[in-house]
Amino acid sequence: MIPRETRLHMERVGRYSETIFRFLLRMNPTMIESEMIIGTGDEVELLFRYHDIGRFFIPVSILNKVERLTDEEFQIIKDHAMNAIPAIESIYKKPFSDESMMEWMNIAVYHHERWDGTGYPEGKKEKEIPLSARICAIADTYDGITSWKPYKKQQTTREEAINIIRKESGKQFDPYLVDVFRACAIEL
Repeated sequence: MIPRETRLHMERVGRYSETIFRFLLRMNPTMIESEMIIGTGDEVELLFRYHDIGRFFIPVSILNKVERLTDEEFQIIKDHAMNAIPAIESIYKKPFSDESMMEWMNIAVYHHERWDGTGYPEGKKEKEIPLSARICAIADTYDGITSWKPYKKQQTTREEAINIIRKESGKQFDPYLVDVFRACAIEL
């Protein structure tokens, strides 16, 4: 069973990603059409929501750990991106079309890649990273920054989170998508 906070995180990331996706669709439909496999269907939020399907392979004791993770535990956390592949492939009855299944795989595997190439699991950079994963990366980080955590001394405000993401433009995140995110952040 997946911990409650992980489930809530996945739901929020799904909503935030869909908001960014829909805003981008209005601003630049050509970008969506040329870089993504899926269209504009109702499953978009679900594809983003299940970005962390690989977390099912992480022991709950590590997911819920408040203390600093060991190097080995951190590697187990990082492995969730590649663990998404067997998790998705093991689903007997596919919940989405073949195209959407491919997009879901892109999101689940590559949402921790970084624009500058220093992310994981493959060190992809810039437009080597699927657009859907680049969108999810911003939503995932935004949720991570703004969510309550037992080890945080103080809650981060939405404005502080937006500023942190802005500072990572061109490093962690696609600069164009950071601008899109900033334009639609009021809706998050």
